[in-house]
Amino acid sequence: MKMKKIFSLLMAASLAAGLAAGCGKDGTDGKKDGEVSAKGRYVEEEIPLPEGAGEALGIQNQDGHITLYARNENDYHSYIYENEGWTDSGSLPWMTDAHERLGLPIDHIYYGKDGGIYGMAIPASDDVPYGQHILKDAGDTTALDCTPAPCLEVNAEGWTDLLVDMAVLKNGTMVLVNMDGMVEFYQNDKKISEITEILPIVSDHQPVMGVSDGSIAIFGKDRQSVDFYDPENFEKTESVEVKQELEESMIVPGESGVWYLVNRKGIQRLTEQGSIVETVMDGTGVLLSMDSAYLTNFLWGNSGEFYGLYHIAEGGERLMRYRYDEDVKAVRDKSLSIYGLNENQTVSQAIYTFQNQHPEVKVDYHTAAGNEDTPVSETIRTLNAELLNGGGADILILDGLPAASYMEKGVLADLSDLAGRLSQKGVLMNLVENAASLDGKTYAVPARVSLPVVFGEDAKVNACQNPDAFHTYLEQNPGERLFGTTTHELAGMTLFHTFYEDFTEDGGGLNEEKLAQFLNDWMKLCEVQNTRGIEEEYGANIWSRMHTRFSSGMGLKNDPVMIEEIGGLISSMVPYALAREDEKTPGSLKQYYIPQVIAGINASSGQQELAAEFIECLFDESVQNGDNSDGFPVLRSALSYQADYVETPDALKLCGSSSATNPETGEEVRVEATYPTKDEVNQLIQIIEGLNVPFMVDGMVSDTVLMEMENCYSGKQTPEETAKAICQKIDTYLAE
Repeated sequence: MKMKKIFSLLMAASLAAGLAAGCGKDGTDGKKDGEVSAKGRYVEEEIPLPEGAGEALGIQNQDGHITLYARNENDYHSYIYENEGWTDSGSLPWMTDAHERLGLPIDHIYYGKDGGIYGMAIPASDDVPYGQHILKDAGDTTALDCTPAPCLEVNAEGWTDLLVDMAVLKNGTMVLVNMDGMVEFYQNDKKISEITEILPIVSDHQPVMGVSDGSIAIFGKDRQSVDFYDPENFEKTESVEVKQELEESMIVPGESGVWYLVNRKGIQRLTEQGSIVETVMDGTGVLLSMDSAYLTNFLWGNSGEFYGLYHIAEGGERLMRYRYDEDVKAVRDKSLSIYGLNENQTVSQAIYTFQNQHPEVKVDYHTAAGNEDTPVSETIRTLNAELLNGGGADILILDGLPAASYMEKGVLADLSDLAGRLSQKGVLMNLVENAASLDGKTYAVPARVSLPVVFGEDAKVNACQNPDAFHTYLEQNPGERLFGTTTHELAGMTLFHTFYEDFTEDGGGLNEEKLAQFLNDWMKLCEVQNTRGIEEEYGANIWSRMHTRFSSGMGLKNDPVMIEEIGGLISSMVPYALAREDEKTPGSLKQYYIPQVIAGINASSGQQELAAEFIECLFDESVQNGDNSDGFPVLRSALSYQADYVETPDALKLCGSSSATNPETGEEVRVEATYPTKDEVNQLIQIIEGLNVPFMVDGMVSDTVLMEMENCYSGKQTPEETAKAICQKIDTYLAE
């Protein structure tokens, strides 16, 4: 299958009003009551695209003017932006020729330092080997395919080179980055040099470099530095550490020797010889931070302005300008703080919506993620102490936090009135009201839900219903596998979570006797599944890298039974592909749903009304429509939107894949997957509408179980000793 987009679901399951303070000029608006209010910061504003332009392909800074390239149903056009308006500079017949004669519709535009405009295209016909082509104006209204000949050689898979980024130097040398992460230099159809340090590539269009008159900037192989090369001899001249992940970043040239790093954090300035990365504009609350907006182009303008062209997941493009406004207050009058264990894109999208409504409010969004030196358990303990002492953020994103304990101890404010307003908006209350309620009151509301699904042979599916059924199955079917290729962590933690409600006693503790029986059965299953042999090939700690609560195996096809957590349309691709292959239909696992993006208000907050307004933004249709792989929406209209979306042209050309070598057979297993069909999504919606059992396990409980199960698996403890250790530690934690 040929793919418009290529990505690995095993690596993951892919951005108004302006905003936060940054560097710029200083100013004041005078004194009041002895205070001075500083003015001046960068703000974001939208530039409406030309009416009737069609699909925007790219923007370039040419002769001091922003030029837009676009295609509609008939042809390609360019437009020049000046005096706050667009001028149609005419059609581009060579681009139309590339599409119609060569079958190469141009998707991305590049401006070469040689003054030429280049287009990158993927063949529209299956008759042409899959792979990117580079085109330019031949000078006679036709297109010239100027892809270096070595890049068009067809490999064993029937593809030519998959190019993810390109640039052209002043002398016409092409700098190409392929899907393997190689940076290669071509001149007159011949490769003249290459950079051997392999870049990590995860997408078929991934900007990883920029070119100025005097330098080539390329992201380092550690993804946390920028390397600079001489465009004459291709030798590395400097390397600047930026100490942040650059996987979803762009590097664009500015003034001489100055570069701008652009990503969700905002716009940052660095120099080729400098070691300090300076923030020009914070990305909080602007389109840059939105996962549903994909940045396709970013430019520095000659007047110090910036321009970003975005492709929006719901369809269409938006052009944003970032300029320094001397009259805007550098510091906002109010602030609202949000805290969660991990960064979340739905929260970021809600911040964007909220900032549009409240530009006077500074939103501070902090997470514990990134502090790898501090265990999650210690982070939670520190947070608990802060909250019980009347401190903490205004809004808490409770995913992984002890929500039940917070309700009992009065940490959370009553959100019953807010829940009533959400019901009137069309939110599924079977999901929202059951997630965090006590004594008839609602204390937190989930903005998303994931759901574990199960499919496979009926007898094996039934064995996954409760610990007794699991025990009986093992006794009656000795030596017979339950799952496909799996590890002790995947099988053990998935089954523990599946049976969690059966182990839980009043007060939140676990039944030691039932847990000991389960651990004995789990050890027997590990022997049958040959987990140790599999782990010799795959390594350890797979579970911790999955970031999931339900995943029974590797998904290498032909699983007797498969339990998988799906958190949106993208993460549904591979499970549905596997289910179709086995002629099965994924069904609900015990009516479980996993509340996600669970928002509560700190009872000690002095911003109760403002915090409630922010939480309502989590349920805004524009936020709910997104597919952020953090759960399905809980708004009825957004669920309907997703069912319709999978039939749109953009969705139909999206394809995912996962691949791995089966360690037992040596076979390379590859799964090609597309979105579920509209009928399949509608079946999922019916399941979601009927779910009534919220699955909420305290992160501390899961971490404790996993740690002690490791001791059992390694032989340091018997199953009985392990069960006792787990129960004692959890009882102690709950008592705190």
